[in-house]
Formats: sequence, C-alpha cells, structure tokens
Amino acid sequence: MALSLGLFAAGVQVHELFATVGGWLTTALAVAVLVREGRFVAEAKALWPLAPFLGWSLVGPLVLGHPPTGTGVARLFDVLMLPGVAWACVLVTEAALLRVALVGCGVLLVSCAAAGLQYLGLWPRSETFSSLWWAQVPTDRVYEPVPGRTDRFMGGGLLLHRLRFANVAAAVTVLVAAGALLVPKRRVLFGVVALVGLGSVAVFPHARAATVALVVALLVVAGLGAPSRRVAVLLGGSVAAVATLLVLVTPSMRERLVSALEANAASDRQALVSAGLSALAKEPLGGVGLGRFKPGAYLPDDAPEAVRQHQGKTHNQFLTVAAEGGVPALVTLLAFLAWVAARALRHGRAGAAAMGALALVVGLSALHDPLFHAESSMALFGALGAGLGLARRAGSQ
Repeated sequence: MALSLGLFAAGVQVHELFATVGGWLTTALAVAVLVREGRFVAEAKALWPLAPFLGWSLVGPLVLGHPPTGTGVARLFDVLMLPGVAWACVLVTEAALLRVALVGCGVLLVSCAAAGLQYLGLWPRSETFSSLWWAQVPTDRVYEPVPGRTDRFMGGGLLLHRLRFANVAAAVTVLVAAGALLVPKRRVLFGVVALVGLGSVAVFPHARAATVALVVALLVVAGLGAPSRRVAVLLGGSVAAVATLLVLVTPSMRERLVSALEANAASDRQALVSAGLSALAKEPLGGVGLGRFKPGAYLPDDAPEAVRQHQGKTHNQFLTVAAEGGVPALVTLLAFLAWVAARALRHGRAGAAAMGALALVVGLSALHDPLFHAESSMALFGALGAGLGLARRAGSQ
C-alpha cells in the first residue's frame, strides 16, 4: 500500500497512467485491508455524504435520458481517490508515510526545475519527444511564449502542460506546507519545498487561477495549522508578501492577472458561463449528461470560434457540474465539500492539510475547471483524502 501510495504521489506529477494505476491500486489495497479487518462496512458508511453526489451524477441524468460518456464517468470516479488515499494514510506506518512524503517532495522539486528550464527556453525541441506519441504527451504545450516576451515560455513541469502542472503542484505544495507546520522533525525541509512550490506555480506556468487559489489555500493552512495566532499572522503575511513580490518582479505574470479583467478575456468567460447557464436552463434536473456539455452547442453563431471550440468547460467547475448533472449534482457536491470542511475542522490544527486542500479545490473551481484534466482531478481529490487521513491519524495518536 505504501508503494502504491508513493506511485500515486509521484504519478500525478508525471503522467495520467501512473496516477491512475497508483490511485486505484492504493484504493483497492486499502479496501482489502479494511475487509480483512472487518472494518470496511463501517468505514464506507462513514463516508455516506459522498454517495448522493456519486449516485445522482451517475443515475439521475441517465434515467432522464442523458447517458454519460466514458470520459465523463472516468472523471467522476476520480473522487474515489479521496477515500482510498484517506484510508491508506491511516493504515500505513508512520515511517512509510514519511517516505511517501519525501518521494512526493522529490518529484515536485524535479517538476519545478523542469518548469523553470521550460520557462527559460532551455528545453529540448518538441521533435525530441516524438517517440512518446503513444502516451499522448502534450509536448508542444511548453513552447507557448508568455505575453509580451519571445524569450520566456509558460512551463508545464514533468506533465508538460502548464495548467496541469500548476494545479497538481499547488495541491502537493498545500500538503507540504501543512507538513512544515505539523511535522517538527522535517519543518525546514518541508518549508523549503513549499516555498519552491509557491514560487514555481506563481511564475513558471503563468496560471492565474492556480496562483490565486494556492495563495488562499496557504493562508488557510497558516491560519489553522500555526501553533499560535502570532505565528499564523506572520506566516500568512509572509505568504502574501512572497506571492506579491513574485508577481511584481515578473511583468508578464502581472499582465496576465490584469488581462483577466480586460474586455476580451472577460467577454470570453462570460460567453462560456452563458453557455453553461443555457444548458442548465434546458436541463435543470438531470443536466446534459456527464462529459456531454459542449459550449458551442449553446452559443450564438457569432460567438468567437475559440470560445465555441472549448471541449467542455464553463470556466467555473461548479457550473460545469450543474450543466452536466443538473442542480442536484451541484447541491450534493457542495454538501459533500461542506462535510469535508466539518470533518477537517473537528481535528483542529491536524485538519490544516484538509482545509488547505479544500480551499484550493473551491478556489480553483470558482475560477476554472480543474477537474477537466485527469491529473489535476486525481491530485485534488487525493490531497483532500490525504488531508482527512492525516487529520484522523493525528487524532488517534
């Protein structure tokens, strides 16, 4: 189980295949151990708030005549990484869990270094990776120049995709930051890694939503996980100062943040939101079906072609969930996230990782569609699971 958990922690930062194998193997092994110990039924019942969201999203639209796509079902089932990782974090030994954390930190540092090289343009040409066509690695995504520059590019780390890298690195950074506060023996190491993660997400991928959401999540971790209010204020102020400084000294990132408020960008997002609302208005109860929302089908003919060609996002994860699964899917998802918050807060400081991960999920979902990419989806649900598992583990000691 520790090996599979380590594969998952590394895999979400490298490729969907490794993440999928590691995540599902971890879940299967955790279930097997709980069944052997006669605890699975009780553990599954304790996660009952997850059942309404999964049940309605799968059955509701289908009964109402909107069957899901295979991709839509796969995205939905990523949520099962949450209980699998949570159980594994409770079941494995402390020494094994520390080794998994070190593996995750090591891969994060390598991924951030790769993103830095890509940002500087010190990266092999796309043709170098032509032999990886079978893995569907998006090698061309790390050659997109940042706004206003021809010598800087939006890095994608080991995932070779800037949004996937930003979301996944942010999720790992939140867990590492919580570890810096809650694991005294590794405080310096985890603190340095968290700082590298914050700097890398804020600069290399030029991902606005991930940067903002990560800063908010780290403020939550500092506020809940710090041993005193004074330390919390000091850490929170430091996070805000570092993030602000990084943006100020990176003009292209500053322009990216400002451009989010400009007319064209704002109108594009409004068009996507309008498409999602139109889909929801037509099918408020069951949605259009998992994986079946296409903005172009709900936009006027004169809408920008780039917006019409979006693969299935409204630029707001909560609206996308409602468009594909109806209002009940959104309500049950929000109820489940509220339950996660209640569980995390019940553990006090030990719940800092879970609350930080939850803040990241909510922040990203309000600004983008982080569950659209498999690695992001698995990393975020895995981070939530790890946070809950670590909180429960601390509470039982």
